[in-house]
Amino acid sequence: MSTSRPMRDIMVQVLATVMIPLTVAGTGLYYTRWQQNLSDLKTMIDLVSDENSEKRKFGVAMLEYLLKNDKVPVEFVAAQLDYANSSSDKQLLPLMESALMKAADENPAVAETFRKALERLPSRLFVHVMTDQQRACISTMLLSLKDADRTQISVPLIAQVNWDGKQHELRVLKDSDMERGQGIANMFGTLGLDLKVVNLTTIWDGAKKVRPNTFEVWFGDAPLPTVCGGTAQPVKTQ
Repeated sequence: MSTSRPMRDIMVQVLATVMIPLTVAGTGLYYTRWQQNLSDLKTMIDLVSDENSEKRKFGVAMLEYLLKNDKVPVEFVAAQLDYANSSSDKQLLPLMESALMKAADENPAVAETFRKALERLPSRLFVHVMTDQQRACISTMLLSLKDADRTQISVPLIAQVNWDGKQHELRVLKDSDMERGQGIANMFGTLGLDLKVVNLTTIWDGAKKVRPNTFEVWFGDAPLPTVCGGTAQPVKTQ
């Protein structure tokens, strides 16, 4: 008994002698990596916001690399997407989205980061019409929306198409966007546009290649709302 106690004390002292330097070294290594990550993020932001288009492209490439290695918090992704969305360089946002989707292919965690970041941006709505009257109608409805609702969506394209749809549709391209899609349909419903929500996730293979928070409106042969000179009445909400 008398010899085991000193031996225990010696072992504790040896362990402490080894662990304290390791802990200090580990803390120093963590701090060094944290500084490097912060420096990389700052460099990326500076490049993406540079006036030179080639430097902006390099910044997007750097963003893709950092994303693949789990070095970009969702707040930074959201800020960069917001900047690209309002940038005069119309190629910046598509480049950034492409980088995010490529990174998501290699790092599944990026897909969730991308989704959360896009939730903070307006929903992207691609509109498909069959007639000039329908084209004028969507423009009228966008102007008729409440200010708070109008800021929740952006319409980058209104395209004229031919299809045999009998109803107006709002097409959802990601399962995670179903709730938001229903909200958009309800928003237009208050103006009299009855949109059937259709989930294309398992119907159209191309939906896998579309970024989250993206939707499509397809005008069919159904009546237009009264705000557009049609007969469809607004849906009353409580």
